[in-house]
Amino acid sequence: MAEITMPKMGDGMEEGTINAWLKKEGDQVKSGEAIAEIETDKASVEITAYETGILSKIIVQQGQTVPVGAVIGVIGSPSAKPAEPALKEKEAVAVTSLPSAPATNGANGHAHVAPAVTTERVKASPLVRSMAKELGLELARISGSGPGGRIVQRDVLAYLETHKTQPAPALPVLPTVEVAPAPQPAVVAAPVASTTTAQEIPTSNMRKAIAKRTVQSKQNTPHFYVTMLIEMDRAMALLKELNADTTAGKVTVNDIIVKACAVALAKVPEVNATWTPENTIRRYSEAHIGVAVGIDEGLIIPVIRDCQTKTLRQISADAKQLITRARNGQLKPEEYSGGTFSVSNLGMMGVDEFIAIINPPEAAILAIGGISRDPVVVGDSDQIVIRSRMKVTISADHRLLDGVVAAKFLQEVKKALEAPFSLLS
Repeated sequence: MAEITMPKMGDGMEEGTINAWLKKEGDQVKSGEAIAEIETDKASVEITAYETGILSKIIVQQGQTVPVGAVIGVIGSPSAKPAEPALKEKEAVAVTSLPSAPATNGANGHAHVAPAVTTERVKASPLVRSMAKELGLELARISGSGPGGRIVQRDVLAYLETHKTQPAPALPVLPTVEVAPAPQPAVVAAPVASTTTAQEIPTSNMRKAIAKRTVQSKQNTPHFYVTMLIEMDRAMALLKELNADTTAGKVTVNDIIVKACAVALAKVPEVNATWTPENTIRRYSEAHIGVAVGIDEGLIIPVIRDCQTKTLRQISADAKQLITRARNGQLKPEEYSGGTFSVSNLGMMGVDEFIAIINPPEAAILAIGGISRDPVVVGDSDQIVIRSRMKVTISADHRLLDGVVAAKFLQEVKKALEAPFSLLS
């Protein structure tokens, strides 16, 4: 017999939620075969069996959350009978605080836990599964508009909008008989109840993790901000030239910015560092740059590793693959951890400028605004020309960085983007 435990899928993971069991009690399972889907604070991932045998017991049901290391199921030998439903003492402790499954009394008087009802697996984000459970919706009835037909939050809201309950028909009005009113004591009018309606939205593990980390970052990290304007005409010309080659993958503005940040981190290494719990500064030689990606459940930052040694096209290829995996909920823990610096780009959303919250334990994050065409005065003759310009703002940890260092870093980013052909080397 082998116990299945909630795995630790990353350094920051403390608990996980069972999204779905891919096997039911009594099913044959093989070592390496996917048996359940769990939701962490970063993504939904499948866990595999480490033993070959029979799934003799499911202890933690779909929708329940348990800490890392808790026993969630049991695999018995191929010849073994399914385990008795009564929980072992340590298994009962692991799920004491969880909602209990419906139980019935067997012939011997013992309580039997009802097995989980299995349905055809539907592609849906963790938040959507929580919403559907809260609202009592069947996901199989909802059409998905996400990648690969995945059901996302907007699909649930659209379904609710098109399936609103129709008002009940009016009852017939019956004749009334007038009766002399009896004397009544004076009554103070009760306050009128508010007619405001609201919807309670359940939060996913990722949303809870974002709330926890951003509060921690703002409370424990002394942020300061420096903004700089960068002319992007040459960078856009380079981008156009690179993308004229249809045989290669398309390069984005964000790819060029990531490469420029890698160059700047090499020249201003103070920024490529973290403040440790021992009150020391840990400085890194490798530039592992995180790229913020917005998904239905919130925000995740996959990390492009070793940007200091990669070409622009290599960075572009890695970014595309990671962003696709992030949006499909397929990132592995090592793909969203271990960053030394991050960038967050809202320029494509029409945002001129913004400030970002540092992703701990990193020392800084660069917020990127949109590129606009502005009139600019140049030269001694006060000539006015049109230039493509972009605002970037660095959020920096004042424990290990000062304003001068942050400004130097932005100067190097500006220099790289305004002379972008150097980024091709």
